[in-house]
Amino acid sequence: MSHNQDQPVLESDPYQLLFQTLPDVVTVEQMCTMLGGISTKTGRKLLQSGRIAHFRIGRFYRIPKLSVINYLREIMTPAHNNTFTL
Repeated sequence: MSHNQDQPVLESDPYQLLFQTLPDVVTVEQMCTMLGGISTKTGRKLLQSGRIAHFRIGRFYRIPKLSVINYLREIMTPAHNNTFTL
């Protein structure tokens, strides 16, 4: 079976596909957008509580995009999220 060059190669992780236009390291504001438009206050609380891995440059938070994706995977697992119960 040959691979057609005209067809896009789909990634197995939908989050990687959704956020591919964002830089590898995002700001708090970008992270909040990735999380559905939460407030920056809520975003900072997530960072300060250690729920999302990050680093600081001076007084500014910088968040690896992969950290946000890992957080989304974590909260979307059925064991963590009771909304998937039947």
